[in-house]
Amino acid sequence: MISWMRTMCPRPLDERARSPKLYQFLKIYVTLKLMRQHFKKNLLLKLSLVIVTAVSLPILLAIFITPDPVISLVAGLFSVTLAILMIFIALKPVDSIIQGSKILTDGNLRYRIDIRSGDELEELASSFNFLAQTLNSTKENLETEKVILSSEKNKLSLILSSVIDGILAIDGQRNISLVNKAAEQMTGFTQTELEGKPLDSLIHLFSQQGEVDPKTYCQTDFGQNLTLVGKDGKKVKINLTSQAIAEGIQTNLSCILMLHDLTNEQQLEQMKLDFVSMASHELKTPLTSIIGYLSVFISENKDKLKPDALELLTRAESSTKQLAQLIENLLSVNKIERESLTVRIEPLDYAAVLEKTVEDIQYQAKLKNITLTLRMQTDMPKVMADSLRIVEVINNLVANAIHYTNPNGSILVSTKVSPSEVTTCVEDTGIGIPKEALPHLFNKFFIVSSNLQAAEKGTGLGLYISKSIVEKLGGKIWVESEIGKGSKFYFSLPTASKTLDKINTQKFISESIQHGGLSY
Repeated sequence: MISWMRTMCPRPLDERARSPKLYQFLKIYVTLKLMRQHFKKNLLLKLSLVIVTAVSLPILLAIFITPDPVISLVAGLFSVTLAILMIFIALKPVDSIIQGSKILTDGNLRYRIDIRSGDELEELASSFNFLAQTLNSTKENLETEKVILSSEKNKLSLILSSVIDGILAIDGQRNISLVNKAAEQMTGFTQTELEGKPLDSLIHLFSQQGEVDPKTYCQTDFGQNLTLVGKDGKKVKINLTSQAIAEGIQTNLSCILMLHDLTNEQQLEQMKLDFVSMASHELKTPLTSIIGYLSVFISENKDKLKPDALELLTRAESSTKQLAQLIENLLSVNKIERESLTVRIEPLDYAAVLEKTVEDIQYQAKLKNITLTLRMQTDMPKVMADSLRIVEVINNLVANAIHYTNPNGSILVSTKVSPSEVTTCVEDTGIGIPKEALPHLFNKFFIVSSNLQAAEKGTGLGLYISKSIVEKLGGKIWVESEIGKGSKFYFSLPTASKTLDKINTQKFISESIQHGGLSY
């Protein structure tokens, strides 16, 4: 420092006593230089030091060197110019930071700022570079994940496109968020036309009762045969199965709809119905003749025939009658499936019909040594029914009870009257029905299998036909049973006091047909 001072002051140091003002000036200058080096990393101090120097330098020159105003003015202008230049140099990195920010905003995340000022601007540049690097890494990670997601989406699309059933994913706002090729073909809309659009604005689903509200099949699990109306009124018979999404809030999915096209199955079903109808009619005519011939022959020759021959002919007649009943049942099922089963609903003396029917079937019960009892309430009201059809229902239920009740058992037919309906119960002491079989009991061709019953099995059509008839008459049918404790079959019929307006005689689609009409 002394050598530097000597360079700046060529006069001997012993002359400093003669120039005390200059010495004081140099001392202050050296102090300021040391302070600048100490606070060089503080931009604010740098700027403050430059400003103080620019202001104080002319004053110091005027005080310690010369009072000449011209020299002081020149020195002041020089110091101000120098201060401005120093401030410009100090703040020049700010321009680099601004330009870097624009480049970063334009999407170039690989750009970096090189500032080595040793102050806050250098730290700011370092933070900028770190931010750019982080953003660039995040962007690369997102692009990688995007590629993976795109690959998974393509894989999912390939899987969905190979599914023959239509699939629609519905979000929380009931908009279609995903659709496969099969759904496009069924609805007639393209994927672009479907995705992101409200479900009920493009696709309408109808049951026999009218259009089905999306709330019905989006908020709960659902399964039913419906008619889908799509683009330009295109109609397709489908089986709709929906599955509500439990995690709907997190996934923004409310349900998944699966559309199974029933067109081919309907055509096959129609072919089956046509075949059954043709075969049944063709068999019924000769079989009726056979029954008539046997009946006449047995009636005229029973006294002439040997007991063994008479028994064989009686068994043949019984078998042909069973076959005739089977054919009649097949024809009834065929009419039910075609929705052409007719009933004549009118006020009916139900007490008389029930009494006559039970009396006619007593003979079958006696053959198995089964007690068949009828217990009716007094003052039985008339019911709205078809006498022929309701006799068929009673015969089916009592015959089933006889079939599944062991010898020495009992069967009770009873009634219960209410203001709006009459309920009939056929209760037996038979082997009972397994719990798992109860939901399927009224399905077509369903037969309860049991090791406890070795008797000849039926066709599985009686209960199906009975349910269809009762529902068409405006009533309902159900069962209560337990293994080893017998069964109770109930069916209800509306009383004659119930207005005919409440019974739709033109429209009949029972639940069993909706759910089991295609299950041959």
